[in-house]
Amino acid sequence: MRVGIDLGTTYSAIAKYDRKSSKAVIIPNRFGKELTPSVICFLENETLIGEDAKDMQAGGAGVNAASFKRGMGDPGFSVEAYGRAYSAEDLSTLLLRELIKEAEESSKEKIDEAVIAVPAYFNDLQRKSTIRAGEACGIRVPKIVNEPTAAAIAYGYRHSADKTILVYDLGGGTFDVTVVRVSEGLIDVLGTAGNHVLGGKDWDAVLMDCACGRFSDEFGEDPRDDPTATSELIVSCEEYKKVLTKSDEAAVSIRLNGNTGRYTITRKEFEMRTEHLLSATKDVIAKLLDELDIRPEEISEVLLCGGSTRMPQVPEFLGKLLNREVIAHTDTDLAVARGAAIAAELYCGSDTRVRDVVISDVTAHSLGALSVSPDGTRFVNEIMIEKNSKVPATVTKPFAIKEGNITDRVEVYTLQGESPVPLDCVVLGKDVITGFQNGGAGLIVDIGYSYDDSGVVHVTAAQNGSPLDVQHQDAPGDVSWMDGTPAEHALHAPVSKSIVMCVDLSRSMSESMDEVRDALTDFATRLADGSTRMALIGFGDRVKVYQNLTGDWDRVRDAIGDLRVKDAGRGTDASPLDAARSLLSGARGAKVIVVLTDGIWGNRDQAVEEAMECRSERIYIAAVGFSWADRSFLKQIATVEEGALFTTLNNLGAAFSTIASTICRSSGLRERGAAGLVEHGNRGILER
Repeated sequence: MRVGIDLGTTYSAIAKYDRKSSKAVIIPNRFGKELTPSVICFLENETLIGEDAKDMQAGGAGVNAASFKRGMGDPGFSVEAYGRAYSAEDLSTLLLRELIKEAEESSKEKIDEAVIAVPAYFNDLQRKSTIRAGEACGIRVPKIVNEPTAAAIAYGYRHSADKTILVYDLGGGTFDVTVVRVSEGLIDVLGTAGNHVLGGKDWDAVLMDCACGRFSDEFGEDPRDDPTATSELIVSCEEYKKVLTKSDEAAVSIRLNGNTGRYTITRKEFEMRTEHLLSATKDVIAKLLDELDIRPEEISEVLLCGGSTRMPQVPEFLGKLLNREVIAHTDTDLAVARGAAIAAELYCGSDTRVRDVVISDVTAHSLGALSVSPDGTRFVNEIMIEKNSKVPATVTKPFAIKEGNITDRVEVYTLQGESPVPLDCVVLGKDVITGFQNGGAGLIVDIGYSYDDSGVVHVTAAQNGSPLDVQHQDAPGDVSWMDGTPAEHALHAPVSKSIVMCVDLSRSMSESMDEVRDALTDFATRLADGSTRMALIGFGDRVKVYQNLTGDWDRVRDAIGDLRVKDAGRGTDASPLDAARSLLSGARGAKVIVVLTDGIWGNRDQAVEEAMECRSERIYIAAVGFSWADRSFLKQIATVEEGALFTTLNNLGAAFSTIASTICRSSGLRERGAAGLVEHGNRGILER
């Protein structure tokens, strides 16, 4: 069975689509109720969830977890209980598991997959966290649906008249506003905005502050300073709010340390004290309509969604604001779960009556990449996909790695948000791109940024149409460097390199060895740093390894000093490339072979085949020749034409200096009309 789940801040519900009646029906919990409190209570030897946990919360017993939906995707959110820390995702998993268990017992059916509704304003971290929580319960989560969209599906998916509807979704802990165009067979979301830390709980908090302020004035102590009293008030103030929804006043009672305070709070007073909260929703509405270029009079009707919209001040406020009909349904708490159930059938089911409906949704956040400003003085958020773009959406942009940069990986930081300032946005993480063929001649990597139809972010990469490997990693704990300048950030760390020097020791090198040793020593000295390892091979009629890969530069210099002509035979019938490739096997970072020769090799075909093997493993080959060296052959074994250098003995040191500079280089390539991928060390930062 597939279901729709409203994983709410205050209450949760689960529903299924009934094909016989063509309606979505709520599956009751074990108490026969349609709504389950989103509360967990940890006791020393037991964990209570739902109704039982809510009762314990009201009594101030145990360690209570509520409103944890607001902490989804936040690594800093944690609830400590009896020696264990629970993240919001952990808590959501516990709640979902209980919802599924009770729904299976009630329906006598096994639940295999679910569409879970989330606030439209949830970012990628929160959406992925919700999916993981569902999958941790052993079910598939093929789709995430936005709560306002789910409500529109529940109330309007068979609407025959063309209407532009504003969905005002005020739940227990989150707020979303969405503009939807509804016609027969089509639900077209035009745009959405919201605040995921604004909801009914904030109205409860105002009521608590009002009552506790009076108690403090009367008895000189604040109930909010007492954990047990606070737990009790969290539950009771929610009930007092419901009383004020139906009555003009509520009698609030507080007991603490033998003192009892009884206070009358009127609806008028409550509405005055919470006027700023409604004003906050007004600002979100005004901004969204302005972004969509929609005038208030173009709104056909207002659809209320979420239990907090039952407060009389909400429809009254919206009616005056938009001068339009405000529709209040009696089952507003259940609309999202029902809409999610219909969405589950739409995406996974076979009922053609439901499949006639087309849903077109949008993303609530812009998707960007960390970039460098045109003047190079600061990091910026480079927008790739703008907010309120239709999903799924994909943008692919070419990025270049400059000639001479032989890195074998690129790191891209992905951001969500509208601000050009990176730290004003949500840093989603970094994606490490590997697998591209880079011989140092410069290349183009096509990086794709996309939202799928659940609003989940994906990053892909390709070279010449062939997919590259992309590994997503969580954002580092400290990203404060994004607030600084590129020059200040440690992006200029050298590329991790493994270099094998292959030296021709045939008899023709007899008069050149002193200059060769000096040039090699200078070359090694230029590259000596903590990120580079070097090996040394001599070759002639056979291959001799003088030094395996090492970061000990004294050993490298000693090995260079040990080079002797004819130590590997008189001729050059043996190619060193296969032996060098073996030494580089398993090495991390850039892999480089530098060949120095002065003559014509005997088995050139074999050497070219070995060079092709090196190229397939992304090993960069630089070939330096002088005297009688075959220029065309050097070009064949070098991985790129620019890697084949021909020089004279007197300029041998300069040639090796050029190679050292090329290997060390980490600058970017700018192209007119395309962004450049600046490689600082092994990290990629986009430059506009």
